[in-house]
Amino acid sequence: MDEPGFVAFLQRKFPFRFGLGIGDDASIVRRGRSFQLISTDLLLEDVHFRRADAPLDVLAEKALAVNVSDIAAMGGRPQYFYLDLGFPACLSTADLRRFFAGLARAGRRWGVELAGGDFSRADKLLIAVTIVGESARPLRRNGARPGDLLGITGATGGSALGLRLLLAGEKRSRFIRLHQRPSPQIAKGLVLSRFAHAMIDISDGLLLDLSRLLRASNAGAVIDYEAIPVTAGFRRDCRRLGLDEKELVLSGGEDYELLFTVSPRREKSLRRTGTGYHIIGRISRGRRLRVRENGRELPPGNLGFDHFAAAAGTGEKA
Repeated sequence: MDEPGFVAFLQRKFPFRFGLGIGDDASIVRRGRSFQLISTDLLLEDVHFRRADAPLDVLAEKALAVNVSDIAAMGGRPQYFYLDLGFPACLSTADLRRFFAGLARAGRRWGVELAGGDFSRADKLLIAVTIVGESARPLRRNGARPGDLLGITGATGGSALGLRLLLAGEKRSRFIRLHQRPSPQIAKGLVLSRFAHAMIDISDGLLLDLSRLLRASNAGAVIDYEAIPVTAGFRRDCRRLGLDEKELVLSGGEDYELLFTVSPRREKSLRRTGTGYHIIGRISRGRRLRVRENGRELPPGNLGFDHFAAAAGTGEKA
């Protein structure tokens, strides 16, 4: 069973009577005139991270950041969160204090508060965060329409490059910082919720997450590779390490930028808000996803990180 099949199975098995359940970046529950958004993410040592690659306070920040990004992807504002922590016996009291210092710092940064949770001994470090937010108008994945412009709030591939640099033994790079300290796009998500038709955050790779949005919207897309923001420093490091630039840009994960669709008319109004973004393509009819470079279609490659293909669990929201 692949990820889409697994999510479809869960949707059939567990119908949700209180709003939108499984299948988007967050669940949606109506609360009076607004909506409550709820999302959860699981980080496992040696699956999602190596403990040697980052201090515990940085890991705590990242664990909260990836959940905050799910709320941003729905055009919402995060409010509070719950933490489940499994920690190995080798962690000292000082280690745990450092972890929670990072968590508190991240909570202040994004305006979210710890509401509760659970903890237990474990063979390896396990960090599970459940976050709650709100939105007056949640933005889902299923609203893309043929003719919409496809936009992105920032560059992709930087986090994947940072991971490759870490694996190569390097310690200092802005791309390593991007990988270890992602910045969820809360402010941009709030603005985009007023203009966009559909939105998703990029956690598993540009093409894979776009394919999820397209599947939910029953649509296709054409991406113009030359329109995707790629810096000279990124290209230089890719050449130095012998890495495929396009693979990292299109398939590298954990960038946590927002990918959205907007009509050409609304995009003119969005432009006047001063929000930073790049138009990288257009939504089309049918279900085909194509990538072009200077008018030439690129061969299909690796979409991105699929937990089922990697035999490591599920990365889709459940």
